[in-house]
Amino acid sequence: MAISKNNFSRNENYEVGSVDMSFFTVDFVSDVSAETADLSASNSTAGLELTRATIENNGVPVLMEGPLVDSDTQKTYATRTDCLDAISSTTTLAALQAAIRAIHGGGRISATVSSATVTATKLGILTAAAVS
Repeated sequence: MAISKNNFSRNENYEVGSVDMSFFTVDFVSDVSAETADLSASNSTAGLELTRATIENNGVPVLMEGPLVDSDTQKTYATRTDCLDAISSTTTLAALQAAIRAIHGGGRISATVSSATVTATKLGILTAAAVS
């Protein structure tokens, strides 16, 4: 039996091997743009890599991360939704906030992050606030 082209229809309702993602923003409060050193080197300005390592060491894999925004004080990360626990009294985001604040003064970061906050967010870009 011959198959002709008109036997096929386009299916636009499909998923390509992805997981449900959630986003959270770390507000370092201070400018962390100089914190770009390699974490494996002996350097006191490895804050961005140290933050990522801190997030992942708390059982939250970083799938994506955005650029520094808001005068280089904020960064948004994406993770698997099933890695976040918002039900217990100590939520994952609160634990991340405490862990990120704890890296302050540890010798690997020179920026002041002792007041950093971690907030759940959704992915959306306002036209007036598009990051370039």
